[in-house]
Parts: sequence; structure tokens; C-alpha cells
Amino acid sequence: MPNQADIEARLNAACNMADQARTLTQPAFVRGIRADNKNKTGVFDPVTKADKGAEKLLRSLIETSFPGDSIVGEEYPDTYGDNDWSWCLDPIDGTRAFVAGVPVWSTLIAVSFRGEPVIGIIDHPALGERYIGVLSQTGDKAWCETAAGSAALKTQACNRLNDAVLSCTEPMAMLSRGQLAAYEMIRRTARFTRLGLDAYGYALTAAGRIDLVIEAGLAPYDIRAHIPIIKAAGGAVTTWQAGNAKDGGAIVCAGDPSLLEHVYPYLQRAMES
Repeated sequence: MPNQADIEARLNAACNMADQARTLTQPAFVRGIRADNKNKTGVFDPVTKADKGAEKLLRSLIETSFPGDSIVGEEYPDTYGDNDWSWCLDPIDGTRAFVAGVPVWSTLIAVSFRGEPVIGIIDHPALGERYIGVLSQTGDKAWCETAAGSAALKTQACNRLNDAVLSCTEPMAMLSRGQLAAYEMIRRTARFTRLGLDAYGYALTAAGRIDLVIEAGLAPYDIRAHIPIIKAAGGAVTTWQAGNAKDGGAIVCAGDPSLLEHVYPYLQRAMES
């Protein structure tokens, strides 16, 4: 694990960065903004001036404070530093929600040491909520900050799939036919399902309100911020094949890690086609 002082320095910087990003994203959300299509030949993949402006701002802050750190982001090419630290940025996760006026969009900031996420921030400006997780030698911590103050995050116990609240942002769009069949088997067994939450589904899992998130087609910038928050709150995040989730792909997040043994049999038999 890294030096605690290095973690604290980057945690403080990441929180300041989230504050700065809000000054660009929240006004754009309130007034409404048009989205362009990044994918010129296929399925609509939205991007706005707020996405690009916020990522430029975050990158400039990192480059000023930690010039040796690497940066991975959604909107601009990766940059490679000369030390063990790297940042992963999604300036507006849930751009569709952002454009449609749905307040669950967020800014995702993750900091990794030697490739493993140790700091994660899910910032929801429109909701006034910020979820933070830190994995360190002095103890793992996860908490939520709102105007009312700070509160520790703790996932809830749920070791039966029949009792689980399930989330997936958009199963028909993000899951292949084979993956969707596996998801449907789990959905029919779960207590009930909530859709369209983007990163907020993971935040609510850390807060003990949702038990299970099943998604696919995620990029590293879609998931790395969630990992320290979920782990520090008592949950688990893996691939469908029980591997490390840091590089994205098909992801399952469980508030109660024992729930994974009930869903892996479905997920691991899923066909990609």
C-alpha cells in the first residue's frame, strides 16, 4: 500500500477537483445543453461541451499538483507519468441523464496506486451528494457528504437473491443477447429491480439501499471510482467471471459479498453473443 501522506494529498486534491468540476457541470445541467454524437457510424454516444470542459479542468489540476501521475479519461487521450500513481476520470457519467434533465449523473474520480484503485469519488452535484471511499494501511473508509454533514457508508446484509434489490442502468442496451438471458434469470428471482441509475446505483449499494448491480460494456473510467467506495463500505465488485473489475467489462457489484455465490452460476454461463 502507498504512503498515507501521499493518499491524503491526493484525496484532498480529488475532493477539490470535484468541487471545481461542479462549477462547470451543474450550471450546464440546470440550463440544459445539447449533446453531440461521438459515434458517427453507430449507436448514439453523447458528449457535451460540459463533458469536455470538465475533463480539461480536472486534467489541468492534476498536471499542476501531481505532474508525475498518469491520467486516463473518457474524452481525451491517456497521458503517462513516471511514478506509481494514476487517475481515472469520467467528467459526466450518465451523459444521457444529464441531457435529459435526470439528476443521477455524476463526476467520477478514481486514484490508483500501481494499477489498483485506492481512492474513489462519485460526486452527484444535482443531488448535493458526494460518495467517497479510501483503501489504506490505516483502515478502509467510505462516507457520504451532503449539506447536512458527513455519514459513514455501510452496505446491508442480504444473503438471499429473493431478498435482493437489483439495479442495471439499461439492460436492453448494455447487455448482449446471452448476457441479457442470464440477467433475466436473476431479475425474475430478485425482490425487485430499479433501472436508469448510472453510478447512483453503486452509490446506493454502498449506502445499504440496493443489494446488487449487474452491468456490462463498462470502461475503466466507468467503474474504478466505485471500487474503493464499495469495498470500504463492506461490499464487493468483480467481473462476471469473479475477476478484478478495474478494467471494466461485464461487472457485478454486491453489497453483501455472500450474494455473489448465488449470481455467479448464472453470470458465468452467460453467452457473449
